[in-house]
Amino acid sequence: MRFANFIQSYKPAVITTFNGDRFDYPFIKARCVANYINFTSELGVSDQGNEYYGSYIAHLDCYPWVDRDAYLPQGSHGLKAVTKAKLHYEPIEVDPEEMVYMAKNNTQRLAEYAVSDAVATYHLYRKHIHGFIYALSTIIPMFPD
Repeated sequence: MRFANFIQSYKPAVITTFNGDRFDYPFIKARCVANYINFTSELGVSDQGNEYYGSYIAHLDCYPWVDRDAYLPQGSHGLKAVTKAKLHYEPIEVDPEEMVYMAKNNTQRLAEYAVSDAVATYHLYRKHIHGFIYALSTIIPMFPD
């Protein structure tokens, strides 16, 4: 199932990423351009400066919260370090140099790594960010984005 079909069929209210404004969405947008897909109309997300906003989806990037409010030392703002410090969870680690090899020869291990990152992002968002952002957006009448 294409990512756009997934979004259109499930109609999520929130999409959360870790550094999605600077990595995931620009990558997806570039792939859309390369494949002649209209990024904004297919995904319901558009870029406005350095951030991506959904027309019917709130996109909450966990990284700005970590950078501003996690009270972690500099150099400890990556997903793995934040997961260990804030969730006390040991995510699966893969050496970036091995990823291409794994994509060709050990897809199961690479899939486990990707799922581990997704699970870590979800739990970071649910435990530390969701309640804070939505409580704040009820006090200050602004969109969660």
